[in-house]
Amino acid sequence: MKSVRSRILQLVGGCIFVVVGFAPLSVEGDTRKQKRVYPLTRKGAASELPTVKSVSGDKITIGRKTYQVTEFTKVTVNGSSATIKDLKPGMQVLVAGGVLRYGKGKSDTLYKATRINATADNKLEAKRKEFNRKQQERARKLNRRYYRNRRR
Repeated sequence: MKSVRSRILQLVGGCIFVVVGFAPLSVEGDTRKQKRVYPLTRKGAASELPTVKSVSGDKITIGRKTYQVTEFTKVTVNGSSATIKDLKPGMQVLVAGGVLRYGKGKSDTLYKATRINATADNKLEAKRKEFNRKQQERARKLNRRYYRNRRR
């Protein structure tokens, strides 16, 4: 008679054989779970910076907000020091400041500018579009390569 220990070993050995026999050989070749490549785009890029609408005296309108400019406001154009007279409509700007006087609505509220950084070249939109175009082309190439290998 066989001992209980040998019967248990036979049972365990048979279970291991069954588990190993039905296990997949390789998962590396399975490409069905790969995801499609989407291009990275710069949606929040500098191209969405507000632009100067008008400059009059010591007030400047940027986007929908009107800012009061004082002698303490630091103005730079393309990184070099400038004055409010150097700002032209259409320039893209970054403004730091706070509320000077609340109005009844957003258009009535007057803001105080402490720092204005402007760019005169305004080629940021073209640069963003070029970057997005290159990213889309890279994604197309990767997707073509992926689907070409998948059909085989």
